[in-house]
Amino acid sequence: MPLIRGGNLAEDQWVHRADDEPLPDGEPVIVSLDRWKRDRETLLTRNAPLGLRLKSDQAPSQVAGDLDRFGVVALEFPTFKDGRAFSYAKLLRDRHHYRGEVRAFGHILRDQYLYLDRLGVDTIEVKDARQADEWKTAMGEYSVFYQPAADARRPAMNLRRKVAEALKPSRPDFEDLAPAGDVPPPKDAPPKATPARIAAADAKVRTFSHKYGHLSAPKLMAAMIGTEFIGNIALVSSFGTEAAVLLHMVSEIAPDLPVVFLDTQKLFGETLRYRDQLVGQLGLTDVQTVRPDPERLKALDPKGMLFSSRANLCCQIRKVEPLDRALAPYDAWITGRKRYQGRRRAVLPVIEAAEGRVKINPLAGWSKDLLDEYFTEHGLPRHPLEADGYLSIGCMPCTDRVRPGEDVRAGRWRGTDKDECGIHETPAAQSLTSSGL
Repeated sequence: MPLIRGGNLAEDQWVHRADDEPLPDGEPVIVSLDRWKRDRETLLTRNAPLGLRLKSDQAPSQVAGDLDRFGVVALEFPTFKDGRAFSYAKLLRDRHHYRGEVRAFGHILRDQYLYLDRLGVDTIEVKDARQADEWKTAMGEYSVFYQPAADARRPAMNLRRKVAEALKPSRPDFEDLAPAGDVPPPKDAPPKATPARIAAADAKVRTFSHKYGHLSAPKLMAAMIGTEFIGNIALVSSFGTEAAVLLHMVSEIAPDLPVVFLDTQKLFGETLRYRDQLVGQLGLTDVQTVRPDPERLKALDPKGMLFSSRANLCCQIRKVEPLDRALAPYDAWITGRKRYQGRRRAVLPVIEAAEGRVKINPLAGWSKDLLDEYFTEHGLPRHPLEADGYLSIGCMPCTDRVRPGEDVRAGRWRGTDKDECGIHETPAAQSLTSSGL
């Protein structure tokens, strides 16, 4: 079987045998855990190297006392959602101090290669040479890590705090959350809303609040999409842990509604795959992936580490500016914010005006329990990181797990006073809210 070893394609010197097949004399053989348990004494009499294959539900602890007898331990990845083998690899290296070859087999994606390498996985079983090229690309593609691993490299949140602590004593002017206003806007930035446009949006909010503010989320969106802003409204979605609720409603009201997705190029791979899964499952036909201006990144974030020193500016060029361009054609947009998320969102209105546009927050009054019921009722898939403690998911370097008892957004920009990326920050003179709705 071909292998990826050290970024190159290599031939497997080990023989693989099913539980009922005879073992060749004198050749290195990999057997299943079931066969090892059944034929342990017989296998120990063979004068040849022996390897072990573990399924995803077979932890290394089951053979902890025998691990030094195996030259190879192969770990199964049955699907990309099943991450138990990641833990097994780390346990083999850290807890059991296994020094033989650790290999992975099964369903493995390119953005998992580097993490496997950091966990101490030596080889990956592959079907063709194409995966070797993917491995090489991936090894040079990711420079920031969000998970701890068996190696000594620091996860992104630790790196961010270390950089901030190092800079503050030597640079009194250093401020992680310094406003981004000292950086000139991009040359192609859309023009600011005129006083007339701001006044018009405010007037619409007053009218709509009385006319539609009492409606359920689906009926409110149907009115905005099909009556008030026909062809002139978009949904902005992060494809995060709760995004499927609004996206499902849109799919039943107007599956061709423009859906704006901000790919900051710092997102979790799981978020991108979740986006593709939801788009296909719900039949959404106009999802627009918006990215930062490459020239802007080159000028202000050439090393991709701006998040560690100026988080607000990083959000400005990776989220706020791209969204400004994407929303330029529209007079209204829909968000997925809720009051139960706390902090400044605790007084979130259902309908508001911001920078001359109407913003609709259909789920403002929804609780977590109500959202969970909607997921169950409509059979919606969960974000793959939610089960691992990521309850509010943004950019990978600035998102952490939420601890028991913390508020749902506690993992965003942990260790700082920052709680919003900036796309929902609006000068008071340009915003009309009615939090009682």
